Amino acid sequence: MTNEEKIAEMIKVSKMPYKERIAYIKQSIAKSKMKNTINEDNENNNHNIEFKTIFKLTRYDTRKSKGRRYPTFRVEADAGSTYFSTREEAEERLRYRTCYDCYAYCWVLSEIPLGIKHLSFESFSERVYLPDGQLWGERPYADMMTTSDIPPQFDEIECDNYIYNRNYFAGRKPEEIRFQPSDIIEVFCYERSHYWSAGHGELAIVLEGPPTIEVISELSERYLKNERNLTGDCGFDLGTRINAWYDAYTIVPAYESLNIEDNPIDYCPTHCAMRLTEEVSARMRNKLETLRAKVMENEKWQQRFISQRLITEL
Repeated sequence: MTNEEKIAEMIKVSKMPYKERIAYIKQSIAKSKMKNTINEDNENNNHNIEFKTIFKLTRYDTRKSKGRRYPTFRVEADAGSTYFSTREEAEERLRYRTCYDCYAYCWVLSEIPLGIKHLSFESFSERVYLPDGQLWGERPYADMMTTSDIPPQFDEIECDNYIYNRNYFAGRKPEEIRFQPSDIIEVFCYERSHYWSAGHGELAIVLEGPPTIEVISELSERYLKNERNLTGDCGFDLGTRINAWYDAYTIVPAYESLNIEDNPIDYCPTHCAMRLTEEVSARMRNKLETLRAKVMENEKWQQRFISQRLITEL
């Protein structure tokens, strides 16, 4: 297969729906020979990489105090989590628990892979539910690094490619982008987040929403055509570059000073951007709007918007 044919195939795969893309990669892996074999006897064996997963359900709660909660408020994990074999079992338990639970801020359901070494905050997928059990947001793709602890039945290159293919962020549908620029949100913080500390939430104002499917598709195609160091493996190439780091709202947190001099921009994972649970005072709303106006006047800070980073970093 020529380089042009490889790139054409990679572009085709990048535009596939998530489940279809996973099935395609699995089929490709099953057809390929292992590049590093355990011994000569299994040199020509084919392997279909698959990891079993379990589902971890955690309740996060916040209890209102007499003092004002905003702009920073406590959000703490329950004393323990519950594990299930399937997502359906976990959601059934969630529906039951919401019937009597009074303190939940939200619920988080993480898909945890078995038999592969990973960091505590990493998972194959993640969902956030409202206190009543309604699905609020989802990260359907993985947020994992490759591992040095490869299961002996898998080839290292194939395993890395499988994980990075699952990491690929294909963009957000319009209905998944709940907030628009100038909206004030609560940024939910929990132990698995890359962006925030555990134990508290933040009030913030939105500068920009996450990229759409159309934007990511166009950038993926451009990257595959222009990049000179491609491995020829669509899942690996795209998953290493376009992943959870770009699936976020660009925001300014409320704790920033009005006399800002350094870059005040931060990022909130799309599925962790929550609607307001309390009324925002006129004073706080005015502060956030002033912060946003200052950012919009500064071209240097605007280069940290995700839309601009995608253009310069890919």
